[in-house]
Amino acid sequence: MTLLTALVPGAVGAAALGRAWPDDVNGQVRCIDEGSRALGLACCCAPWTGEAQDPDSVTTGLVATPGALPVLGAVPGPLSSELLSEIHRRGGKPAGSSAIQDAQELLDDASDAAVDRIQALAACGVRRVAVVEDATAWWVGQDAAAESHRPLLNAATHLRIDLVLVASGLDDAASLGYDCWASGRGCSPGLGYLPANAFDSAAALERWLDGIRAAGDPGEVITAPLDADVAPDVVRLGSRALAQVAARP
Repeated sequence: MTLLTALVPGAVGAAALGRAWPDDVNGQVRCIDEGSRALGLACCCAPWTGEAQDPDSVTTGLVATPGALPVLGAVPGPLSSELLSEIHRRGGKPAGSSAIQDAQELLDDASDAAVDRIQALAACGVRRVAVVEDATAWWVGQDAAAESHRPLLNAATHLRIDLVLVASGLDDAASLGYDCWASGRGCSPGLGYLPANAFDSAAALERWLDGIRAAGDPGEVITAPLDADVAPDVVRLGSRALAQVAARP
């Protein structure tokens, strides 16, 4: 069978259970744990910063829940839109040596922030982390892009964390140095990828699933980050459809 790993907010799991997203840590732990099961997912997702008042406490609670699904953490990649937004706030895309230097400093800061978040997730007991990269900062160049990810890979090795790169807009995700990656332009062996717009409707999802089946029936399909308003029934449809796919040797 093929497993679905959906990067969904906890509120989607709550909606799958017919509940409102609670304010307390214990309630959020239960919603993510039980909601991920109700959606048929391979793992539950640690809350993103800003999704919960105390995301680390929720993550620790998920890891400690007896019989819970594996917990997947997620961090924004150094090339993500957050970096581009900051550059625009400072006056636009790089032009000239001073602007390029500013961009490199921001890239270093973004890399450091990602490492800090990986370390925090490891302290919560998380053993696998998705590095979510939308690669809007394509202009930095391939060498700089790879270098910005090197600290993340080094930290994961030191902490014994498994990383998976979940990317869009990258021509060559493999060049960033990850053993496992899933992107709209190719995946490492055994992985498949679904973009967020695949979950716009059941019909859209079925079209994307046809492409995954034609590409070789991977053992795991990872989604891009999904919005809180994604329909739980469509996510559940995806997990059920993939469960009927036999992975090829």
